[in-house]
Amino acid sequence: MKRCLPFSVLLFVAVGLFAQITVTSATFPAAGDTLRMAIDNSPASGIAAITPPGGNQVWDLSSLEAEATQEIIYRSANEGSVGAQVPGAELFTAASLNAENYYNVTDTKFELQAYYGILPYDLVSNNLFEYSPPLAERHAPMNFFDISASSSGFLELFLPSAFSPLLMINLAAVTNNAQIDSMRYRVAISEIFTVDGYGTMSIPGGTFDVLREKRTKYTETRIDCKIPPLGWLDLTDNCIQAGFAGLGVDTTVAFYFHNDVAKEPIAVVTLNNAQNAVTQVVFKNTTPPVADGLEEVNAVNLSAKISPNPVSDEVDVDFKNLVPGTYRMVIFDELGREAVEKTLQVNGGHTERLDLSRLPAGVYFFCVFDENNKALYKEKLVKK
Repeated sequence: MKRCLPFSVLLFVAVGLFAQITVTSATFPAAGDTLRMAIDNSPASGIAAITPPGGNQVWDLSSLEAEATQEIIYRSANEGSVGAQVPGAELFTAASLNAENYYNVTDTKFELQAYYGILPYDLVSNNLFEYSPPLAERHAPMNFFDISASSSGFLELFLPSAFSPLLMINLAAVTNNAQIDSMRYRVAISEIFTVDGYGTMSIPGGTFDVLREKRTKYTETRIDCKIPPLGWLDLTDNCIQAGFAGLGVDTTVAFYFHNDVAKEPIAVVTLNNAQNAVTQVVFKNTTPPVADGLEEVNAVNLSAKISPNPVSDEVDVDFKNLVPGTYRMVIFDELGREAVEKTLQVNGGHTERLDLSRLPAGVYFFCVFDENNKALYKEKLVKK
């Protein structure tokens, strides 16, 4: 004899199923995209994200505060400074003025293929670190109950001259002056991705349907030294004693909240080691990209001035009393899309001319950022 589930149970199941979303590869970044995020480094409300697995949940993080903001601009990999050295990469982003990430994109994966920079290490110059295989950052399609795992790493060889003389002196002191011929970083990364919940997530500026993905990442970083005639020896403990950074085993756990339309994660909630408190929340920045807050920024540091305004073809940017360093000038359109960008070195006073003849008439926003991506100056610009 067949048994039928009560109609109320069937209805409950059906409602639960219809409430779930599927996150597809349409949310993967593409060339020309700018992902805008805000950062709260003391998120008291972030604890609301730590709930048991399950569906039809409500996560309210609407009281988060944007202590800092971040814009991640994706461009074609061939525009990167070392793009030719990363075959197969489709995209790159400038992680900072001196660092770049390169990505491989397929129909099912968005992967970090290489990093150009210093990482958290003590190298004296930039280096290209290629992940083998590429390090998974997103999967698609993504549904409730999905579980996946990935592993990656790299092995990079360096001469002792790649490190500061002080570190090498300290290393010699703890290795009885061993003659080191070569050194190498040996990094192993493993990750577990578990889509353990779905529901709605509220952040400042909006409420979104989301899937919650729990990510657990294990990273082990070691240093080997080649000492004739012994060959390669693991001297990680000696290097830690000598003051080398970024070594040992690190475990990070974070909840990623994904929407099926937004390319940014709605929120990334990073937990402490005990997984009972939140150390940081990075969330989608829903505020207008540039128009708001002009007066507040300029009141802090009136370090640049543009003229003429309105402008026809060329505009002069007059810098005064700036600390010597690297600065980035960016002109955004009204939708927050980057229209013009230029990086320059400034030492005190300086005047820079920008050709805007190719821009269509309209309202734009001129911004100056320091090397830490902090906005120093913002001004509305009208193109005639």
